[in-house]
Amino acid sequence: MPPSRPRVPAPRPNFSKPRSPTAALAGVRPSPARVNGSALQKQSQWLARAADAERTGDSVEAELCRQYAEHWFRVSRGED
Repeated sequence: MPPSRPRVPAPRPNFSKPRSPTAALAGVRPSPARVNGSALQKQSQWLARAADAERTGDSVEAELCRQYAEHWFRVSRGED
């Protein structure tokens, strides 16, 4: 019978996503900042953020901000 070799455990797979310091350069947005104030103030702040996003060419972010603004418009009217 040949001498047995010690078993070396197989490496475990790493399913987590690697974090890179260049994530901000790769188009990953930070979480949106909190917007404080009344519903109408929040609506105008989200519309301003939408305009800023539109100026920078980020149409997806602009649409997202417009949707938040519409939500706060409905809240101010008592429709939500």
